[in-house]
Amino acid sequence: MATRRELPADVAAALDRVPEAGSSFAALPADRQTAWIDWIDRARGRRARAGRIDEMVRRLLPSAAVAEEEVAEPVGPPPERYWWLWLLLLLLLVAGGLLAWYFLSRGDDKAVVPNVIGLREQQAQIRIQDRGLEALSRSAQSDRPTGVVFAEKPGAGTQLGKGQTVTIFVSSGRLAVPDVTALPLADAQQKLQARGFKAEVKRVASTKPKGIVLEQDPAAGVTAVRGTTVTLSVSSGAKPVVVPRVVGQTQGAAVQALTALGLKPALQNVPSDQPAGTVVGQKPPAGKEVDKGAEVTVNVSTGTGQSTTTTTTTTTTTATTTGTTTTAAPVRVPRVVGLAQTPALRQLNVLGLRPTVVYVRSNQPANRVVSQSPKSGTSLRPGARVRVNVSTGPNPQPNAAVPNVVGQDQATGAQTLRDAGFKVAVLNRPTADQSKDGLVVEQQPRATSNIPAGSQVTIFIGRFSG
Repeated sequence: MATRRELPADVAAALDRVPEAGSSFAALPADRQTAWIDWIDRARGRRARAGRIDEMVRRLLPSAAVAEEEVAEPVGPPPERYWWLWLLLLLLLVAGGLLAWYFLSRGDDKAVVPNVIGLREQQAQIRIQDRGLEALSRSAQSDRPTGVVFAEKPGAGTQLGKGQTVTIFVSSGRLAVPDVTALPLADAQQKLQARGFKAEVKRVASTKPKGIVLEQDPAAGVTAVRGTTVTLSVSSGAKPVVVPRVVGQTQGAAVQALTALGLKPALQNVPSDQPAGTVVGQKPPAGKEVDKGAEVTVNVSTGTGQSTTTTTTTTTTTATTTGTTTTAAPVRVPRVVGLAQTPALRQLNVLGLRPTVVYVRSNQPANRVVSQSPKSGTSLRPGARVRVNVSTGPNPQPNAAVPNVVGQDQATGAQTLRDAGFKVAVLNRPTADQSKDGLVVEQQPRATSNIPAGSQVTIFIGRFSG
């Protein structure tokens, strides 16, 4: 026989308030009383519990028993309504149906795009067609070798319908620009076209014979995509004009000297402690060969501000003489961080600064400048050194020693470096020493440096400026 449980306080209080219900509850078997108490205890919250107690009292009243049909068993608590279980079951059935529809509808009319990056064009097309897809090839520039796929759209792993098109991008490759300086124009054009480049001619005055290539841009050794235009500076055979020295002269005398040679003076007032109207700077410098009619910038002192020249005084026993010598104006260091190595070095070289290249480990792409010292905006005298840290890339090749090519001619120096497994970039640098014209006057990184094989070495070729 089941043991009668002690009534909770709120249940006992409710039955005491309604004695008829209390008598009916006391007359119930022990298992029925336990069922009522368990039913009340399962209520969530006070309000729900109070509602169940009221429902129990109502059902236990004699009047409720008369109103309802006679039952064979003593009255018990109403059944629980587990409607949320039925709702959950319904949701599970719907989700299962959707999943079944998805997997059944995938059929054989679907295909997954394969990964073809790094494959040759023909191999990539075959692999795509084996999946029941169509391949469309497009040529574009890339650092990958010619004919190798470097991108695909849509990407690998994408699901497409059978017969849909996958576009593959095939590398047109990058080539080293050949050296065509000192060649006749026709030979230079033929050599460039044979390597896949285009030529653009710019005629300039020069003491060199007519039709001889004086300079080229991009420089020899620089890698570029097929079809890149190389600008050739070709001698027109006309005698160039040598820029005279006008620093220290008066403005009028400088203008007269320049116009007499067919040059165009461009006057610019600058602060200086030199007397007003005195020329304190010029560009291009004296001795530079230019075309007739070229513009020469003349800096004229306003008589105020910081001096752009230095004055030296020498005293002897017979006389005192005062002479003025010009010093090169400082230049601001440009920002080269984020540039590729060749454009960065070209910017510094054009300003007369001397870059020092150091390769450093970095996750950034190989050959990209990751830092510099001094920082951009710093004022330096021409000839000052600027350290340029260049990324080796995340997976550099083993190190190799850089051979010494300083003093060699351009072609020999470039070939020596290529034979040692390095890429070569060429930049020109003015020199007043005619014996260094056409020779390597500096290389970066310097000789004996240990850098990853296949890295770039820049050589600076002396160009005699008179």
